Formats: sequence, C-alpha cells, structure tokens
Amino acid sequence: MAQYTLADGDYPTAAILNTYAMGEGGAWTSWTPTVTQSVSVTVTNTRSRYARYGRTIHFSLELTVTGSGTAANAVVFSLPATAASSSGVIGIGYIDDDSATARFAGRVALASTTTFVLQPTSTDVRGSLGSATFTAGLASGDTIKISGTYEAAS
Repeated sequence: MAQYTLADGDYPTAAILNTYAMGEGGAWTSWTPTVTQSVSVTVTNTRSRYARYGRTIHFSLELTVTGSGTAANAVVFSLPATAASSSGVIGIGYIDDDSATARFAGRVALASTTTFVLQPTSTDVRGSLGSATFTAGLASGDTIKISGTYEAAS
C-alpha cells in the first residue's frame, strides 16, 4: 500500500481516506516466512499473508512442516517487514505436533526486528511441547498457525 505525505494546507482525498479508514486498497499480500530450528526447516506454505496500513502490519500464517528441525532449539519465524522494536508480544498461535498428538499454543513475541518466536502464555505448560519456547523437534506433518499485529520500522 502506498505511503502518503501531505504538505501544509493539503487535504487528503476521499480515496486516501478510504484506504486508511476502510481498508480499501490495503489488500492482503502473500508472503512465505522462513522457519528455522537451529537449521532451516522446509515447510509448505498453506496460506501466509500480511496487510500494511501505514506502519501497522497485520499478518497470519498457516504452514505444514515437510522437513525437520533440531530439538532443544527454539522455532524462529521471519516477519514480513522489519519491526520498529525488537521485543514485545505481537500475537497468538500454535504448533500441532503430529507425532505426539499435542498442541503447543501461546503468545507470539518478537525475537529481533526481523524474527519472532512462539512462547507459552503462562508457566503452566501442561499439554505444551516445551517450556519457554517450543523445543521439540519439528517434523513432517506438524502444522503451524499464527497471527499478529506489529509496528513496522518505516
């Protein structure tokens, strides 16, 4: 979506106002996040997309793991655009571990200005696959669904 800058005395047009107020023109854009768990993890991108409104980024991703990661390492995802901050909670999501028939659900937190991780929402992690971050090894058949909102750097 285009960025607009108005000079003193200028007024936004109806089209510009609709873009920001009604979401018109801010269509969803496809994006393929990278996934690492100590090593690059091969995934099938089921449906991952984002929309940008000014510096606000809304995103969602749905992935199916076709490769594998390395256990005892956090699963790290790339953002669709560089974030203004390197910390903070930006969303929610889960990883379904197909082999263990278990779900790790939690909050999505920035790990840097270009990446995020999935963390549990409390210290009570019964039914989760890990403690501070998902640390089981990703394996073929696992599914991942995450959504969030954050401020872009520019």
